[in-house]
Amino acid sequence: MEISRVISLDIIQYLKGQKGMSISEIAEAMSTTPTHIQEIINKKTKFTSEDLNEYLKNKNIKFWEFALEAIPQNHLSPQAKKKIQICKELNNRLKKVRKNIKK
Repeated sequence: MEISRVISLDIIQYLKGQKGMSISEIAEAMSTTPTHIQEIINKKTKFTSEDLNEYLKNKNIKFWEFALEAIPQNHLSPQAKKKIQICKELNNRLKKVRKNIKK
């Protein structure tokens, strides 16, 4: 998956602003270096799918959940929006089924 510079910056802004993470904490969570994160901020590079996969693995979060929170919808392709919406709907349905089974 190609991650654009715009989305890379969105992710950093989200992690710094909403999650209160420092550049070093972001780098550690993504198994990369603070220099790499700074280069993204300076628009010299962008995240790789490996960076993002490491973050998702380290934080135990699904991509679609992260994307809903961290990436503005207007920065996603229509195809990506559709896939994320499908994942969200499936997750909601599974929660309802599990809740009914427990009753």
